[in-house]
Amino acid sequence: MKKGKLVVIEGNDGSGKGTQARKLLDYLKNNKIDYAAFDFPQYGKTFFGDFAGRMQNGDFGHMRRINPYFSMFPYASDRWQAKEDLNKALDSGKTVVCNRYAPSIAYQVVKIKPKEREKFLAWSDELEYKIFGIPREDIVIFLYVPYDEAFKLIEKRGKIKDQNEENALYLKKVEKMYLWLSKHKKNWVRIDCADKKDRMRSVEEIHQEVIKILKEKNII
Repeated sequence: MKKGKLVVIEGNDGSGKGTQARKLLDYLKNNKIDYAAFDFPQYGKTFFGDFAGRMQNGDFGHMRRINPYFSMFPYASDRWQAKEDLNKALDSGKTVVCNRYAPSIAYQVVKIKPKEREKFLAWSDELEYKIFGIPREDIVIFLYVPYDEAFKLIEKRGKIKDQNEENALYLKKVEKMYLWLSKHKKNWVRIDCADKKDRMRSVEEIHQEVIKILKEKNII
């Protein structure tokens, strides 16, 4: 049986990752393409997913003060807890869609000094894909929304903000890191969710671009 493909939807806060992941799953279902879906962190589902949630909510101190080599462990461990299910789905030929995955390392690497970032990225790559042995993604769809527009969308959600969303400077750094990764990682594809005048594109328009890219890359 042909091995399935692992598709990751990433993006800065407010970019509509969950919405686009659901739209993609609807497309796969309607076109009778076998699929499996995962959301990371797995809040309420795994030990480490819940631990990551507590850390984000400040139970162990402010995220900015936790060394990134330590703060990434709950997230990486949460993905490790899903490894068996991920591999089972891929081995059965399913298209696996993840709303966030290992590329969310962007939120940790921004806390590393610029001259030490390549070392940290190499270390995290070894930890996730070699030591923990999670499957490597075939493609990362990076949904990009400029920070000012993203913040407006976060405000409209009406949800309680976690520590990351309360820190504008931090989120701007994460935005730059995501942009850097999208330029330097071969399996990343960037989708601009706003036009040149920073007006948000429609959900359907972005969805159609996602489908087009996945077809062009022979993912679906």
